[in-house]
Amino acid sequence: MKIMTWRILWVAGLSSVLGGCATPVPPSNEYLLMDDGLSRVQAQPSNSASVQLMPIVVANYLAGNEIVLVSKQGEVHRSQNNLWAETLSPQLTRLTQQRLEKTLPNVTWFGGQHLPSYAIALLNIEVDDFYADLDGMIYISGRWQLISATGELSVSDTFYVNSALQSDGYSTMVQTLSASWFNQVIDPIANNIAKTFKK
Repeated sequence: MKIMTWRILWVAGLSSVLGGCATPVPPSNEYLLMDDGLSRVQAQPSNSASVQLMPIVVANYLAGNEIVLVSKQGEVHRSQNNLWAETLSPQLTRLTQQRLEKTLPNVTWFGGQHLPSYAIALLNIEVDDFYADLDGMIYISGRWQLISATGELSVSDTFYVNSALQSDGYSTMVQTLSASWFNQVIDPIANNIAKTFKK
């Protein structure tokens, strides 16, 4: 009797597992940031220089693949079906370098491990916020520093951007975050760097 009871329980458990496996999983949507304005960027004059763009650091709550929404009360909502196709740090770093190369062509930009043998300036960017809230506003904030080749602080500043979404949906959110990052964060940074290298 005990053996029969055990078999019944085992079959019931197996059915439950198989039933769970058969439950349809909703397809996930994956997104990448895009610099749609790259081809229209106007080059800025500056003196020749070499700068290493350090990997952009994002806050820990932004480090995963889930796209996050944050309420005004600080509640973080992670989407399981709307994901970054690549985590934010490498996306932001790669696209930011492309934008800076186009904006400041007289500056030689280095990324990753491809560095010259001589000392060069460093650009550090840290991102605290990069999300939308539940009311249709996006928020981007953080700070940046340009360190000279001699290790001195050349220029630094903070950035804070918020903008209303023009329509609902994760696609609009990603497009708005992208445009705001390049137009309202990276372009002003490039302006400051150009002025610094003209001194």
